[in-house]
Amino acid sequence: MYLYKTKMVSIVLIVLFMSTFINQITVESNKLNEQESEIWAIIITVGDIKRDNYGEKSLTDILISQGCTENNIKKIIEENATKQNILNEPFQWIENNEIKEDDKIIFYFSMHGNRIEDKYPYDEPDGFDECIIPYDYDNKSNYILDEELNDKFNYIDNKNLILIFETCYSGGMIDGENDLSKSGRIIITSSNANESSWPMYIQKRWLFPNYFFQGLNGPADLNKDNIITIEEAYKYAEIPTIKRSSIYAFIYSFIPFIPHDFYPQHPQIYDGWPNNEDNSPELELINLIKTK
Repeated sequence: MYLYKTKMVSIVLIVLFMSTFINQITVESNKLNEQESEIWAIIITVGDIKRDNYGEKSLTDILISQGCTENNIKKIIEENATKQNILNEPFQWIENNEIKEDDKIIFYFSMHGNRIEDKYPYDEPDGFDECIIPYDYDNKSNYILDEELNDKFNYIDNKNLILIFETCYSGGMIDGENDLSKSGRIIITSSNANESSWPMYIQKRWLFPNYFFQGLNGPADLNKDNIITIEEAYKYAEIPTIKRSSIYAFIYSFIPFIPHDFYPQHPQIYDGWPNNEDNSPELELINLIKTK
């Protein structure tokens, strides 16, 4: 009987040891995977140097606080932000860096936007195609349609694609069948499809990025777990943007010599992450412990 009990104790101890060992391997493996997953960013700004610079600098500082290097950040600024460069340089850069499908890729566009009569394949529910305005726009053509951008993004083999648009009418980027909405992507737009994006006049920055980047620096950690997800940053910025732009629109409605087509600004989000079938998880971007 004594020998039997001794054997049982030995077996239990062995099982406990193996369980602890396996758990430790799992933890180390998870840490290794986290280390191997990198953040890459493409920042494209043109049109309003001072306000665009705020977004560029804010995002750069935030990413560097997370361990990114300048080599992980591609910038296309002002006169370099031509149509050809916007549609080619970022995607060649991604290919050259052999970015892995589990890495996070951020595209940040801060530029003027417009909308024109819907073109082939005539998929826009509101009858308008949305476009962004590059440096070499000639007031008639040379804009970049949302379908053109989508054709390029479809070549990116990545599970964690984040697209942020600080452009007027940018909500229209996610409302058509051939627009940017796809599984594995989170797309954030500063305004709805029929709205302009408001500036902040004294601070010399755009309204939505002011709150969005403010949130990424800490306040958007809504559940206090020291992790900020893209979805949390959007939620943090959404309501203040609507409230402040509503005040702006109300004030402008009393100015007679300004066309009364100014409306409150309603940011939009398309959440196809991790896939369209289940987007209940949130995409982690900021670890506040790294920034302390």
